[in-house]
Amino acid sequence: MTLLLTREETQPLLGLAKAIDLTEAAHREQAAGQVTAHAPYHVQVSGQQALRVVSGALIQSRRMGIRLGPNSQLSGESMVALLYDAESGSLLSIMGYPFGMLRTAAAVALAARYLARADSKTVGLFGIGRNALGLVKGIAALCRLEKVVVSSRDAERRKSFCKEAAQELQLEVVSADKPEQAVGKMDIILTATNSPSPVFPAEWLEPGMHISSMGKPAELSHAVYLKADRVVIGCREHEQNYWDRAASLPLVELDANGRLPWKKVPEMGDLVAGRAPGRKSAAEITVFKESQGGFGDVAFAAWIYEEARRRGLGREIDLN
Repeated sequence: MTLLLTREETQPLLGLAKAIDLTEAAHREQAAGQVTAHAPYHVQVSGQQALRVVSGALIQSRRMGIRLGPNSQLSGESMVALLYDAESGSLLSIMGYPFGMLRTAAAVALAARYLARADSKTVGLFGIGRNALGLVKGIAALCRLEKVVVSSRDAERRKSFCKEAAQELQLEVVSADKPEQAVGKMDIILTATNSPSPVFPAEWLEPGMHISSMGKPAELSHAVYLKADRVVIGCREHEQNYWDRAASLPLVELDANGRLPWKKVPEMGDLVAGRAPGRKSAAEITVFKESQGGFGDVAFAAWIYEEARRRGLGREIDLN
């Protein structure tokens, strides 16, 4: 029997703190060689509209799965996850899955735990899309933030976002008239854009900064990665096989020309397992590249399935 769970049933089950814990546990399995990673891909339908497919497996936890739904250009709201038993192949659950943004926020927050300065108080944010507020919430869960400076192309939308974010976060959120205002003197810089080119030059970076990118690969320049003392990625397989091969892929290109080979870029699993160091000094510049889901989503779906069963939620269906 398969447990059918609606979005309304699953959404209240998982919050940020638990999401960070689940993300860390999934990356510990990654470090142990107990995950199967497959880069997300798009099934194009029209122009930039596509079906987005994200999948992976947690071998140690005996769970595998897939989440799929329309990409952001095709509404991007109706994600569904299918969770399987990795030993029997049984379909355990079909569930509404409103956790894509939460998963991203949890990954960025987890990276900041290891790579950002503990005394970080200011955040520069590039991009005001659907992930933006969640990213800042993730950082706010770890640090005593005092100020967020926001940069985006649309001034009116940016000001509206700042007002909403200030109310929700209960801290100062400032609209930047110039992008350099969201970099200079910031402790943490978050980039969440669809930009086909770098959103700021490496020359603006200062000692002690932590930069976290979850948008298009090109939003950080080659020079930013080269200037960093430490670069960590979510998943090498995802970065090497990014779905849009026409895009600029700085990390792939830096490996190809030998300036930053993959062997010098640890995965998050290496970080949480202690195989790769986190921040070593207050002056280091660190960069995290978030790798867009997969086995982390399976970890969420597996926990939601068990929690829903514990609470008696959903209904059993027989698909045979």
